[in-house]
Amino acid sequence: MIKQLLVSFCVACVIMGCGAEESRTIDLPKEGLVATPYENVVPLIGKEALLLEFGSTTCASCVEMGKILRKIKEEHPKSHLYFIEVYNDKQAMQNYGIQMIPTQIYLNAKGEEVDRHIGAVSYEQLIAKLKEQKIIF
Repeated sequence: MIKQLLVSFCVACVIMGCGAEESRTIDLPKEGLVATPYENVVPLIGKEALLLEFGSTTCASCVEMGKILRKIKEEHPKSHLYFIEVYNDKQAMQNYGIQMIPTQIYLNAKGEEVDRHIGAVSYEQLIAKLKEQKIIF
């Protein structure tokens, strides 16, 4: 129930903006995971399998996903995991048809979208999916 409420709130944030224009921040609060500008990710697409995590620092579920991504990145420093802040990269959000956040998009080494998940997932679920998609080993 709480997860559904958080997802609904985040959907509303994407649609309505939630005042994020004034309160945007790049770093996830107290977590140190920095959003990567999509333009910095583009040159990597088609070279390595990677995860694009679309979210916002004003969305509670997205911040929780950011904590999980940060932990995985610390455990697998060479992994290609990127947090894309939707309010800073609206064009990327449109390119991938993001309608709700958080959304995880898995790209293979050819740059093709091979999977997508909408909503938050647990650490264990994300690790399993990253291994399945050969983003981490």
